[in-house]
Amino acid sequence: MRVSAATLSALEFASLRRVAAEFAVNDLGRVELVSAKPFARASELRRSLGMTSDVERLLPEGSLVARFEEPLAPLAEALAREDSEIVGADLVLLASVLSSSQAALARIRAGEPKSETLREAFATVPDLSDLAQEIGQRLDERGRVRDSASRRLEQLSKKSRKVRRELYAKLGDFVSGHRDNLAEDTISVHDGRLVLLLRSGSKGRLPGVVQGRSSTGRSFYFEPLEFVEENNELQASQREEKAERQRIFLGILARVRAHAGDIREHWHLLGDLDARQALCRLKTCFEGHFIEPKEGEELELVDARHPLLDPLLAGQRERALGQAGHLGPVVPLSLALSADCRTLVVTGPNAGGKTVALKTVGLLALAAHCGFPLPVGLHSRLPFLSSMVAVVGDDQDLLEERSTFSGRLLRLREVWQEAHGGSLLLVDELGSGTDPTEGAALGVALIEALAVSSPWALITTHLTAIAATALDLEGASCAAMEFDSLSGRPTYRLVPGAPGGSEALALARRLELPAAWLDRAEQLLGPDERRLRRLLQEVEASKRELQDQHTELRELLADTERDRREAAQHVAGIGQERSQLAKSLRRELRDFRSEVRRKLGGEIERLAEELETGPKRSTRSKHTATAKALERLFEDAPEWEGPSERGAKPLEIGAAVEHSTLGWRGNLLELNGNKATVGVYGKRFRCMTSELTRAESPPDENRQGFREPSFAGRNISEDSSSGTAELILVGQRVEPALEALERFLDRALLGSNESVRIVHGHGTGRLRSAVRKRLERHPAVAAWRPGGAAEGGDGATVATLA
Repeated sequence: MRVSAATLSALEFASLRRVAAEFAVNDLGRVELVSAKPFARASELRRSLGMTSDVERLLPEGSLVARFEEPLAPLAEALAREDSEIVGADLVLLASVLSSSQAALARIRAGEPKSETLREAFATVPDLSDLAQEIGQRLDERGRVRDSASRRLEQLSKKSRKVRRELYAKLGDFVSGHRDNLAEDTISVHDGRLVLLLRSGSKGRLPGVVQGRSSTGRSFYFEPLEFVEENNELQASQREEKAERQRIFLGILARVRAHAGDIREHWHLLGDLDARQALCRLKTCFEGHFIEPKEGEELELVDARHPLLDPLLAGQRERALGQAGHLGPVVPLSLALSADCRTLVVTGPNAGGKTVALKTVGLLALAAHCGFPLPVGLHSRLPFLSSMVAVVGDDQDLLEERSTFSGRLLRLREVWQEAHGGSLLLVDELGSGTDPTEGAALGVALIEALAVSSPWALITTHLTAIAATALDLEGASCAAMEFDSLSGRPTYRLVPGAPGGSEALALARRLELPAAWLDRAEQLLGPDERRLRRLLQEVEASKRELQDQHTELRELLADTERDRREAAQHVAGIGQERSQLAKSLRRELRDFRSEVRRKLGGEIERLAEELETGPKRSTRSKHTATAKALERLFEDAPEWEGPSERGAKPLEIGAAVEHSTLGWRGNLLELNGNKATVGVYGKRFRCMTSELTRAESPPDENRQGFREPSFAGRNISEDSSSGTAELILVGQRVEPALEALERFLDRALLGSNESVRIVHGHGTGRLRSAVRKRLERHPAVAAWRPGGAAEGGDGATVATLA
């Protein structure tokens, strides 16, 4: 977008950039934002917005760029110059910066597809993690070369410490024997040598070398003669150590300079990411949106606010500009220009908000073309612009001998030259600054030209002739800043339609100018002007009434739509709950059937195996009783209306059938109404016909149709009067089984049985353990034991009653 310095200044774009820069965490990001410029091509802007959107998606996981209190730009400049002085602290800062940029790169590359545009933009940034790691390993936090930086340095530093320690001990002994001649007991360092402080009056009394006078002049730096050689050795060792440290440091520095170009890429990465995350924070702060200007789009701003007036940015304005500015609420601006009507002329009262509205449109359009977020409603739209001209304020220049009006004419010439379909033209107070007749003529001519060249244009004026021209011209329209005639104050709302009055006298009365002056001015207006003012007030009142009705209707429609959505959500929620309930019931039924099949199958198999091995007569009688109990389970099972299947085959005598709940299979022997008799494993079972379905395959000859049936969930009969005095709990869950055991023991006490047998099966052992624990504590039980070989073994428990 082409935009002149005068336009940027008129719209105060520099102030907006400085406010946005307050959200950056380092100076690299601030520099990026303060120097931001509008994009020249829509594709470049779209790509930039895509990168910012990627940053916004990654920010909930944490800031992409770490905060650096030290300025980074000077270090970048120093690294770019061969003759610059670089110290260890600079390299430590560099390592920290590189670690930050490497971490950001790792998140970007791991965030696919969240960060696809970012990943492509920084795909060629080289990996400098080895360089950062080397700096961290060889330099400490203060930038000094670590003793462990090389094997030789480690040896030299150990040697220096040893010589120094030994010399320090000897000097300590010397001090103890010569305190009378020494000024202090301390051992000092002077020019790299360990020395003592000798009294000024003791000079010459001790053999040694005076290395200099102290700062107070009362003592001398004294080196005893016997320690001169050891001091020489210490200094030599320290020189070697220093040389080795210097060699290592220069090696690191050489590698850093060799990667100068790669480091610049990381610097650019950090600055770019910091600027983008600052824009995301700006968007959050003023609750705005990123609006992409598009070619062929219309211009519509919904609930737009001027960012330099928005109270949500007061703190940032205070820090960036030195003053917080407007702190009260802001009346949002809503404005729309279409392809058929691209020029809007705004009239209205003085200090009514015309200039602010014009600046708001211009500044937001400029910010959007730089990829900045806007404090607007989500449904705002902007066209992609090739140029912008804003003529606002006084263009007087005394040094150039340019008057206010001549400066204004030069700026209007720029407007004329840039009047084409891809430009946005903003002119404040068109026709002012000269004779109203000539100013109106210039304004009308410009409006007519704009209607032909069709740029996007927003013009403010107080001249009725210009507003009337906009009403008559095709491609132009008029709007007014609303004025409340009852309160005598502007409302700062833009109302499309008829032009509004300037209300200069109303503003003068509000500013408490002398009443005599204003009364005389009212008289000079004349009857025609007064009638016009009354007409404008009536029109304004009618517009306000219509607008209130429109607002009320819009709120009513919004409430209706909200109620409709809530009802739809409620219906959808009921449907979802119904679906979930059906799924839950089907799942529970499926689990129940599986459990029944598993437990019944295991118990039947165990009983079958015992019968096949030919048990003793007494055991057979026990099994016969158990089998009868199993028959009763099937006979007493409640009728279960299973889900009907379309096209199910009818039941026929001799057909293979399957029990829909218990899962066993057999051959249908008899049909009697809604009851059926089925042959299963040589036994006859009775059940309801609704519980049977045609089996897909005949029963297995070896297993006689059983397919892992189970007793889970069935009611087990309690029979204490059959002579067997036994309770069958096979397949029962622990809690129901224990309740049945209590009832069984109560009835057994009323009978003449001395002992009872509880059949609980083997299974996992939980039921057996629970039964025996209950018998252990039951007052009616004197003792208990596992069943014998003919009593069911460990699958049963025999209890002796008290």
